[in-house]
Amino acid sequence: MHRLKSHLLIIVLFIGWQPAISQVIARPLPKKGFEKRITDAVNSIRLIDTHEHLMSEKEALTGVADFSTLFINYQLEDLISSGAPSDQLYSVFKSKDISLEEKWDVFKNYWANTRSTGYGRTVLITAKDLYGIDDINENTYKELSKRIKDSHKEKYYETVLKEKAKIDASIIMEYNTVTPRDVRNEGNCNFRSFFVYDKFVTIFGYDRMNTRVAQYGLKFTSLKELESVIDTVFGNDVKKGIQGIKFGIAYSRTLKFDEVSKETANAVFEKMKADPAKLLSFDEAKPLQDYLFFKVLSLCEKYNLPVQIHTGLQTGTGNDITNSNPTGLVKAFFKFPRLKFCLLHAGYPFGGEIATIAKTFANVYIDMAWSAMISPSYTIRNLEEYIETVPANKIMCYGGDCQNVEGAYGASILARETVAAALINKVKTGYLTEDEAIAIANKVLRENAINIYSLKL
Repeated sequence: MHRLKSHLLIIVLFIGWQPAISQVIARPLPKKGFEKRITDAVNSIRLIDTHEHLMSEKEALTGVADFSTLFINYQLEDLISSGAPSDQLYSVFKSKDISLEEKWDVFKNYWANTRSTGYGRTVLITAKDLYGIDDINENTYKELSKRIKDSHKEKYYETVLKEKAKIDASIIMEYNTVTPRDVRNEGNCNFRSFFVYDKFVTIFGYDRMNTRVAQYGLKFTSLKELESVIDTVFGNDVKKGIQGIKFGIAYSRTLKFDEVSKETANAVFEKMKADPAKLLSFDEAKPLQDYLFFKVLSLCEKYNLPVQIHTGLQTGTGNDITNSNPTGLVKAFFKFPRLKFCLLHAGYPFGGEIATIAKTFANVYIDMAWSAMISPSYTIRNLEEYIETVPANKIMCYGGDCQNVEGAYGASILARETVAAALINKVKTGYLTEDEAIAIANKVLRENAINIYSLKL
């Protein structure tokens, strides 16, 4: 009897304790309508666009303006992946001398297979939002083409980027650093320049490198002189007002960089110089390339400029995805702890690796540019994971990574949709409060980019 009373007492105490436990671990349930409030908050944010390849407005206004305009960003690659002949496709889409009917005949059989991809969705969003065309098919492509052509007029960029997409500033990648175009005020769109510096690293031959350097009116005959050339060019670029630099090196080589002594690098240089016209293999050239990569990073650190690095999926077809695994950059993160490294594209498909690196290195940031176009579900899934693993001030969620403003617009809509979806999921499960979610939205779509890239608006 005494034992039974003891058991009853324990049961009563346990039952009485349950509410207290619930109060400790319970999350506040979101109030009705939270999905709409979060979506509205996300849609109201004035975006910072962290990564674009936009042609000049003049190029856009004098170029091809028909339905094919919407497919020049990445969509052609999906068409080729589905079986379209690449040579024919590119020549047809870039030509002004081919009729709309001929373009459509080449295009139509492959469009049905690619309209469901992230790239395809972006085109459909743009056609509907900017031009009032609900679908792209044999009944609409001519009217869509007419509306696109009619839109290509004065204030074209300003209308699409500032008014429609609600973008306050865009960072533009520039490859021609000899005579860069002045993009900072083009169309009153507040463009900023990042210069691409691959050409000072991906060196395979002496003569070829001297040809590159000759564009600047400079030359070199030793590794010491080549480093001096890089110092001069970089310093001049800083005077031009660049906001940072970008490396797209993963398109041509692995991202695994090792710290190399000057003696080892010089031995490779002298081997190149001994046979100036010869191109070394990658394995032969790698030590010099690694040395010069660290050289450029030292200048970024000196001038306090952030570095964007392409990670993950490469545009085009038939690329080696193993080249772009971001874990190969770890030695650079250790070597330059004060330098801001911004890893692009959420590393698709290396999302977990990106999260691990950004979590453990204070100088590494996640830039999800292009990610929502590649795969909205990947972006939602990984943003939820990033929210759980990475400080919220280290994540950026919008960069169109496009050649034209139509692409940038479509990418902006997908970026907003994926951010809203991820945050709604986190609020629905009680991981975040509604207020926390909206605060994070402002960070990942605007505030973080301003702070990380030191933008003055």
